[in-house]
Amino acid sequence: MDQQNAAPGMSSPIPPGDWDVQVAIIGGGPGGEDCARDLADHGVKVAMVNNAPLPGGECLWRGCIPSKAWRHAADLIRDRARDPDKGVIGTHRPRLDWATLEAHRKNVLQTRGELAMKADKSVKIDARQGFASFVDLHTLKIVAPDGAESTLTFGAAVIATGAPPFIPPIPGARESVATGGVLTSDTIWNLPRPPARLGIIGGGVIGVEMAQICRDFGGEVLMLEARERILAEIEEEIARHLTEVLKGEFPIVTGASITEITGQPDSMRVKYTDAAGTPGECLCDYVLMATGKRPNTARLNLEAAGVELDGAAIKTDSRCRTSVPHIYAVGDVIGGYMLAHTAAAQGRVAAHNLLGHALEYHQDLDCGVTFSRPQAGFVGLSVAQAKARGIDAVEAKMPMSIDAKAMIAMEDHGMIKLVADKANGRIIGVHLLADHTDTLIGAAVMMVTAGMTLDQVAQAIFPHPTQTEMFGDLARRLLARLRRLSSH
Repeated sequence: MDQQNAAPGMSSPIPPGDWDVQVAIIGGGPGGEDCARDLADHGVKVAMVNNAPLPGGECLWRGCIPSKAWRHAADLIRDRARDPDKGVIGTHRPRLDWATLEAHRKNVLQTRGELAMKADKSVKIDARQGFASFVDLHTLKIVAPDGAESTLTFGAAVIATGAPPFIPPIPGARESVATGGVLTSDTIWNLPRPPARLGIIGGGVIGVEMAQICRDFGGEVLMLEARERILAEIEEEIARHLTEVLKGEFPIVTGASITEITGQPDSMRVKYTDAAGTPGECLCDYVLMATGKRPNTARLNLEAAGVELDGAAIKTDSRCRTSVPHIYAVGDVIGGYMLAHTAAAQGRVAAHNLLGHALEYHQDLDCGVTFSRPQAGFVGLSVAQAKARGIDAVEAKMPMSIDAKAMIAMEDHGMIKLVADKANGRIIGVHLLADHTDTLIGAAVMMVTAGMTLDQVAQAIFPHPTQTEMFGDLARRLLARLRRLSSH
């Protein structure tokens, strides 16, 4: 085991012993896989127990990747609508071939799953299929798909089991999940065709992405959100601008209280009241329950190992350690940002610490993208978040409408906001609303992660015409404002 770079006074928490494996990892999603590969790369004997034939977890099979396959097709349809405005005639009436799209989506998933398994085996990860639960501090019981039981002893363990969709206690909700009339982010992939009418409960990232996709595929959508605004996870001004775009595409009811869900697939009924208490009704083919996810550790038998919970989530510190020194947990099962790249980062943090190398996960450096059109994104802190932490933060913003590349492509709705620490000029947050946020945010991630200053970004040479040059413009604009303030 490689401990040459161990922190002073720190040793690996993997206890010596005659274990079957040095580290057992429960879960084969991004968190479990990244952890397993990092450990295996350092010569650690690892077993990864996954409840599916191939690794990838929710991200690959039921989340990030399949939804982006649909989103890409929706983008092509949406983009064609502007072709005549750019002088391209005859392409603005595209038709969706559902069977071809689904074949493409499933091929991407299968191919990536097989590639992941091949990569795992190449570094000698012992990949096992089944459900794992704790027998004691150093033993797992594994139940294979055929019901056969086996045990696995380990020196240390990492829990990376994710979190299932949350079904709130709405009358008729669970019954309708059983019949298929209510869909979740796990089951929407079983649709035989795009729904002509979709009711969506929940205005978070999943709800917004699926609402726009359904609308682009030609369906009608009604979104019901219990809170005062949708997109509560996103910086307030960015969310407000995106909400205005969405309201132009489908109705959104905020402050909604769902009273009952009834019906069968292709004929569902949702009864609700709005913020004023006025009753309403949504008639639709399906209902998508987009009310977030919640960890469910019931099958893990954590009590046998003494692992403590914090509410529904497993309690961990910044190094992803649980209440048991040799057991770690990463990803959705510990709460916080339930994102694939977050789980992967935490998996690497756990691996480093298991190797005796001190490393921490910092949520204030994390990021996310909402794959709407335009796309919302963030890395680091907003001004409000920074001030809540006692940081004297300032921001500058610039609309996409003044960018040459955005004007040419007619993708000029949105803005970029740069947040800096006034005391030292360090960039601590970037918030975006743009058609290509997923590309632009990479530069923003490097700025925040590296602790770059406004001076450094202002002096960087960005190519023209690209939207990345807006970062330099924003840094220079914010520096000029700070100079004016200091002169007064």
